[in-house]
Amino acid sequence: MKKLEHVCNSVLRRIRPKSLEREKVLELAERMKLKVTNAMSESGLDAEVRIDGSVAKDTWLSREADIDIFMRVSPTLTRDELETTCLRVVRKALKGYRIIERYAEHPYVEAWVEGTRVNVVPCYRVEKGNWKSATDRTPFHTEYMKRHLDENLRDETRLLKKFMKGIGVYGAEIKVGGLSGMLCETLSLFYGTFRNTVTQASDWHRSETIDVERYYEGRREEVGQLFDAPLVVIDPVDRGRNAAAAVSGRRMWEFVAASRAFIQKPNLRFFYPTVPKPSDVKQLRSTMARRGSVLLLIQMGKVDAVVDILWSQLYKTERSLRNLLQENDFEVSKSASWSDEEKCNIILFELASAALSKSKRHLGPPVSRREESEKFLKKHLSREDTVSGPWIEDDRWIVEKLRRNRSAELLLEASLSSGGRAVGVAGRVAESVIKCGFKILLNEEITRLYRSNRQFSNFLCSFLKGRPGWIDL
Repeated sequence: MKKLEHVCNSVLRRIRPKSLEREKVLELAERMKLKVTNAMSESGLDAEVRIDGSVAKDTWLSREADIDIFMRVSPTLTRDELETTCLRVVRKALKGYRIIERYAEHPYVEAWVEGTRVNVVPCYRVEKGNWKSATDRTPFHTEYMKRHLDENLRDETRLLKKFMKGIGVYGAEIKVGGLSGMLCETLSLFYGTFRNTVTQASDWHRSETIDVERYYEGRREEVGQLFDAPLVVIDPVDRGRNAAAAVSGRRMWEFVAASRAFIQKPNLRFFYPTVPKPSDVKQLRSTMARRGSVLLLIQMGKVDAVVDILWSQLYKTERSLRNLLQENDFEVSKSASWSDEEKCNIILFELASAALSKSKRHLGPPVSRREESEKFLKKHLSREDTVSGPWIEDDRWIVEKLRRNRSAELLLEASLSSGGRAVGVAGRVAESVIKCGFKILLNEEITRLYRSNRQFSNFLCSFLKGRPGWIDL
């Protein structure tokens, strides 16, 4: 384990903030807190403004600081006032900075100030347990971790965060579906060290339960009844909440697999992955030809939604269109969504074939079922789309039918022509399709977009590679 310790010590030296950087970040945090406080006072809005998150808990990473300013307002404010009045004041406080409206359970504002991300989040000033919004818990999380994390545990948390970032599972936002900073802190508190965390995680099972406050000690059967999730981490300030509810099964198992690989072969690249250079177009064509499959890409314009809602809408649309293709007998190897979060949104499918045969076998009932057999014969004997049969094969009726949809491209074009709501396309995406239109690109046609958009080319190369970088170590 000397190699593992050497790697961890090397990483820690890089990610532990130095004194000068700490001073700059804390000074900026206080300055932004004051801006928000002054804007609140000028508007007459009663609020407690405080610094929360990783900066307050001292679990942030060098050169990766995020400053979280929370505005705790009176619980007498309505949800609409929380979302409108508060955000209007925040925009005033952040005037002159580039801001992005984001969404958790309700909207909040993200700004970039002097190269540092600053999140300003409204929440309610409530007593513990009397939650009115999900963000109400954050100040309690901050105080809890400040009491329980000593200097060593804060460094162990930093290692865990950097590891998760390196393997691509960090972040509870919808786009990622991974593990949050608060989860990293809770895991570090529960397991004690980064090394022990990845060691234990390598043996996790579905519905693995972490209960740092031992709320359910001796009553673990209740956990399964309360929470149906790949990973269950009982919120240390709210026994009725799974703090890992946003973690997808995919991200949990990626963390498990990467933990196993790291223990077996520790390497800095788990923390600092190399970014592969996109293939040139000639190599891309060669890769697609070698696979023998078909890449089908749907390109859409701007979707009018905040970033987190945008990703939710894209993922919902991807699932719906994938189901549509599969229901019409197109074999989908895999699919993915990509967005520049501004004006280009893409859903990509890899198909075994984009065209199907004219007809297909349709399985009927067993001959032994007289009534069902009679209905089957009556239905198919005189239909124009019956190519052959019905005939008996073994103990069942079989009929050969003409396909209604032989082309994946035409199927999707027809389904999206009116927005696609009828086939499950998400509302905001459907609005964009109606307003801005869409394009369907197949194989060679995709290379033009590949040439012109570096972000997309990185995404496509990763999609085609099909495996995480750490698996090659």
